[in-house]
Formats: sequence, structure tokens, C-alpha cells
Amino acid sequence: MEAVTKEMVAQTPIEDWIDNYAVIHLLHISARTLQSLRADCTIPYSRINNKIYYRRQDLQNILADNYVPSVIDFSHGKVKL
Repeated sequence: MEAVTKEMVAQTPIEDWIDNYAVIHLLHISARTLQSLRADCTIPYSRINNKIYYRRQDLQNILADNYVPSVIDFSHGKVKL
């Protein structure tokens, strides 16, 4: 994953920021799972008072970085992941 600078984040349009509620529904995860992803620094975020926001690009990068393609191996009649 490329290093993201504060300057890059500052240039992110406001429309590209989404809140906790949107991320929970978009990724189909619980609030506790999202909290764990923040705590272990898996997902970067910005906090204003008690409201937390995430950049859409960061979410896309995390999904892409953790993508595991499936491969079907018919030689043994099994599916490999």
C-alpha cells in the first residue's frame, strides 16, 4: 500500500468521506469489527469530536490489498482458494 500523506488527505473531496454507519453497511460488518479495524491500524480514519470518517479510497485499497482470488483445480476435483 502506498504511503498517504496529510497533503493527499487534505485534497480529498468532502464527498469521498463516509461515516461509520455507511462503512458498516457498505462492508456488512458490525460496529465492533470496525472499531477493531481502527484499533489495530488496519483502516485509517479521521475523527471530528465523536464522529469518525473514512476515505473511500482507503477502503478500496484495503479491499484490494486483501483480495484472494479463487483458483479451480480440476486435476483433483477440488477447489483451491
